[in-house]
Amino acid sequence: MMMRHRIAVSLLIAGWAAVCCAAGPKIPAIYTVPHELDVLVQAGHVQGACCSEQGIYLAHQFGIEKIGWDGKRQGGVKAPAHLGDIGYADGRIYGAFVLRGVKNDQALGMIRVWDEQLNVVAEKTVTKEGLDGAVVIGDTLYCGIDRWGGNGHPGAAIAMFDLQLNLKGVVDVDFGYWIHFGVQTMATDGKDLFCGNYGVRKDPKENPDARNTTLLSLPGCSVQSSWTLPFAEGFCRVPDKIAKRTNPVFFCVRALGGNMQGWRKDPANNPPRIRIDFYEYDGNGHFEDITER
Repeated sequence: MMMRHRIAVSLLIAGWAAVCCAAGPKIPAIYTVPHELDVLVQAGHVQGACCSEQGIYLAHQFGIEKIGWDGKRQGGVKAPAHLGDIGYADGRIYGAFVLRGVKNDQALGMIRVWDEQLNVVAEKTVTKEGLDGAVVIGDTLYCGIDRWGGNGHPGAAIAMFDLQLNLKGVVDVDFGYWIHFGVQTMATDGKDLFCGNYGVRKDPKENPDARNTTLLSLPGCSVQSSWTLPFAEGFCRVPDKIAKRTNPVFFCVRALGGNMQGWRKDPANNPPRIRIDFYEYDGNGHFEDITER
């Protein structure tokens, strides 16, 4: 009986060891260098992000900053208007814009495309509404439409473009909770569409669980799962060569020392800094924080 117990315990320990080894070690957080992102003193905060094996691209309302996987700044570029989220595919970065102050103060949506060295390779005004979230899945660019502005509302609209920036269609989505603006940030595991939102928090009746991130299945953008996750300032799947894990790994942007007014009050002693955190997705509706901080 004692021998059976010892064997059972040994098998249990071996099983846990196998699980831990399969999961892999935690990934160290990436910290940007103080004062390398001082453009955010005026820009306020990161609007969205994407990445390649070369590094991470951080979008803000005035342009893009590129950092390496070591956190050091590699370059940047200015943007002609309010840049929201950005998406990466096949050496191209797709940026979603809102152009304000045009005829009768109407907002327009524009898409600009850069190469990995941040040279502009394409640009097109595409909608009569501002754009925000952006991600490429297959041969389609998905963008969030800012149709309702900052007031809380129960729905969202998602536009779909081909990679020549021609509009393919627009779909309305009810996340099951209220949000501000349109879909702020988008990402993909290569199959599904993840949307990071600014969930309404003032009235718990409209968002009792403070949800702000939702998985949509394609092609119909039907809601599958929702979570409370810090993805509203940018997230993206990490290239497998960087992540070195079996399951998909996503990074997300976290502001250090506050942002907006926090950075602007004392930029000399509290310069804008970003921490990159990592989450593993199991493909079945569960994200696990795997960041070593």
